[in-house]
Amino acid sequence: MAAAKSPLRQEFEKERRRASFLTAMAGMGIGVIIADTWISPLAGIPGGLVGGAFAYALVWAYETLMWRKHHGK
Repeated sequence: MAAAKSPLRQEFEKERRRASFLTAMAGMGIGVIIADTWISPLAGIPGGLVGGAFAYALVWAYETLMWRKHHGK
């Protein structure tokens, strides 16, 4: 049986998912605009998905690193 997580850790994980999701939405919009404008009109949606995934991963990794820096594993 896994040990229960602290309320602070649970709140952090909820906020990390929320921040990552909102950043992914903005990254998708930016990715669509950049890919559609500078690459090809057909590359808009795939570019948006790539931009959103990159933004999500970047924020998730940053939040994880900061948690570990300040609170340990």
